[in-house]
Amino acid sequence: MENQMELPDAPQAVQGNFCSSEACGEPAVAEFDARRLCMEHFLVVCFQELEARNERLKSNADPETDSLRKFLNASVEQVQKLSECDRFTDSQTKSQLLEFLLRASQLSKRLRRSPRLSSTVPVWLRREDPSRTWEEETWTVTVSRHGAGLVCRHPVEAGGTVVLCRRDKGSRVQARVVYCRYDGDGRRQIGVELLDRDDFWD
Repeated sequence: MENQMELPDAPQAVQGNFCSSEACGEPAVAEFDARRLCMEHFLVVCFQELEARNERLKSNADPETDSLRKFLNASVEQVQKLSECDRFTDSQTKSQLLEFLLRASQLSKRLRRSPRLSSTVPVWLRREDPSRTWEEETWTVTVSRHGAGLVCRHPVEAGGTVVLCRRDKGSRVQARVVYCRYDGDGRRQIGVELLDRDDFWD
């Protein structure tokens, strides 16, 4: 479901419009999913939606990327307007608005910049670390312009750096590990973001 949000031109109470949350009665300042909401309930709904979307992205369930991007763009625009409004100057509200902007920004950075394709490309995967260096032959499960999903027999941690070398062409690239998990067959799979080139998979 795509959540639609609208904000009045001036984020202040709309005459005759009050929060649609049960037994609230506060003036509405924004609209979410065709429901007019006061500041408190608008923030609650936005944070709940942000957390739900974040969990789907972390679990690699279909994140509905276009819908998520639209939600982030719409919510950030509204929250920025509310944060600039003189009417909402108390420190708790300002803090919540800024916290939402920070978390939305972090989630936005995790969205894929390019589509993933199922593709098996043979590679050497190598970790170059003074205390723990290893190399293995493996293959990709998915590839995108900016990264890949790979089968990996060695333990790695998110944020670590590895090197990929294509066995068919010999080209080499550094990559940052963005996740590590096990697939349905019990194989460890890692997701990597390419760091120094974007034409590695042709």
